[in-house]
Amino acid sequence: MNNFTSAADNPRTRRSKNLAIMALMTALTIFFCFQPIPIPGGVTLAFMILPLLIVAQGYDFKMTISLAVLMATVNQIAWFTTKAASPMAAIWQNPIVCMVPRILIGVASYFVGYGLRKAFLHPKYRVTESGEKILTNAAEIYAKDSAISGAATALGVVVNTFFCGLFTVLLYNGKALTNGTVIGVKYILTWFGINFLIEIVSFTLIVPPIILALRKARLVPQPTTGGETVVDDGSLRQDDDNESLDSENKF
Repeated sequence: MNNFTSAADNPRTRRSKNLAIMALMTALTIFFCFQPIPIPGGVTLAFMILPLLIVAQGYDFKMTISLAVLMATVNQIAWFTTKAASPMAAIWQNPIVCMVPRILIGVASYFVGYGLRKAFLHPKYRVTESGEKILTNAAEIYAKDSAISGAATALGVVVNTFFCGLFTVLLYNGKALTNGTVIGVKYILTWFGINFLIEIVSFTLIVPPIILALRKARLVPQPTTGGETVVDDGSLRQDDDNESLDSENKF
């Protein structure tokens, strides 16, 4: 099951491209896990989830879940090493709080994106006298696909924030951190609230153009779609459950 498929690449070429992207996203994930990027106002965004959100919207579930597990594991290690002195370390060192939400990001973002593409992306083709299929609604496909990438990315951020906050409250409500702060619902809402608002806006705006640019560079396959409509000699033919856009009509 793929968010994107493409007949234009042979299996060996596609595997090579996927390995290259996976290596890049893995490197970025590891870097962001150990090196948080602060922004003005004392807020530190979870940039480590950005590579996962990109992979979830551009590649198959195997790549998505692999990166999700890797990111969750590396982040867990970071809280026992470079981040161990933080007052929040005791909370994030719990794998339920630290790892489970990160894995759920990939699962939720991938399947929502896949389902929405199957439901709303319907290519329309015109058949020429020579039998060539010409895609006629490429702009529409692009626009809808970008909107879907944004929506699925936003959901991934929501899932991450919700489950991190939920597990923290369930497991640590009323307990004091090393700096004396007592964990409670109000503290959790304040702690996650600012980060959440910035992350959901930023990542929702960042991911769609990255996916588009990678597709233009042939590093992301074309999107899986629902049924296609073919105009042939003035008649319409509906082909259901189409799995990919025709390689003759790249958009």
